[in-house]
Amino acid sequence: MREGANVITGGAGGDGFEDKVRRLGVPFFELPVDKRGVNPAADLRLMFCLYRWYRLESPRIVHHFTIKPVIYGSMAAKAARVPVIINTVTGLGYVFTDQGRAWLSNMVRALYQGAFSVSDHVFFQNNEDKEFLGRNNSRLSRKVTVLPGSGVDCTLFTPKQGPTNSTEKGTTFLMVSRVLKDKGIYEFVEAGRLVKKVYPNTRLKLLGRRDERNPSVVSIKELEQWQSEGVLEWLGEVEDVRPFLSRADVVVLPSYREGTPRSLLEAAAMEKPLIATDVPGCREIVVQGRTGLLVQPRDSRGLAKGMIEMIENPLMRLEMGREARCKVEKEFDETIVIRKILDVYQSLLQTKVS
Repeated sequence: MREGANVITGGAGGDGFEDKVRRLGVPFFELPVDKRGVNPAADLRLMFCLYRWYRLESPRIVHHFTIKPVIYGSMAAKAARVPVIINTVTGLGYVFTDQGRAWLSNMVRALYQGAFSVSDHVFFQNNEDKEFLGRNNSRLSRKVTVLPGSGVDCTLFTPKQGPTNSTEKGTTFLMVSRVLKDKGIYEFVEAGRLVKKVYPNTRLKLLGRRDERNPSVVSIKELEQWQSEGVLEWLGEVEDVRPFLSRADVVVLPSYREGTPRSLLEAAAMEKPLIATDVPGCREIVVQGRTGLLVQPRDSRGLAKGMIEMIENPLMRLEMGREARCKVEKEFDETIVIRKILDVYQSLLQTKVS
């Protein structure tokens, strides 16, 4: 990027992220993003708000992340004559994992195509999302980069403590995610019940926030029930996940679909063995038998089997953790991601703005 570039950010707000951005000295503009589902009036309001914002700021580049900003931000930026429009698809989310709403996934897929048609470049976080949304779109293929997720700071996330080697003390399985159904939380809980029948001292911990605006959110009542049953400990949301990762023996993510999950990258960087579902996003990080174990999505019994294998093979866990750290350093360090994004910025500024 050119020296002296000004950066302005915007987002839904309400989750504390905006304060972190502002502490970096970067202005944050709160946007009326409705995360509850399809609401044409709310989505039009978002698009008009983005249009006015872009007209006011006159940016040279806009870069959108997540579904609604990508779709409606691209349309607004085109109308506002922003020179360079860039989008990042961070994952396909519950719209594409909800098996009973095919009509919605078809509609959103069409909206994505409209956004891509006015984009100067599109970043994906795995090849399968690129193939799924880019199928039969020859124009898109010429302006796409597949990134290794959002990357991870390997100097911040470093090995602190190896897995425990004693099944008598109990093995701790940690899941780090938003408390949403499509992250596989129900399967995690059911697998925990099955594992605890064999190894009663096993501990399951869930670290992450509930997002009431997401239709896939797990209810407080269910969380309280699981905790009273003793099958799961919900830790809520924290500023720094590293102490919790360091105390975990295995990190689990039984999600139905991902972009490239940061929780797995951070765990791998701290030399933690992984269990994840064999779905887009997760399989980019978890190499079966080397950095962790892959199980089928929506399969609590398969997940339980993988958890028991981890419990019974502490030396395997240690080796998987080391392999995971090496893989992240080589392929997923955030400096790789930042360099690729900045190269695209620079190229497009030279060809479209200079």
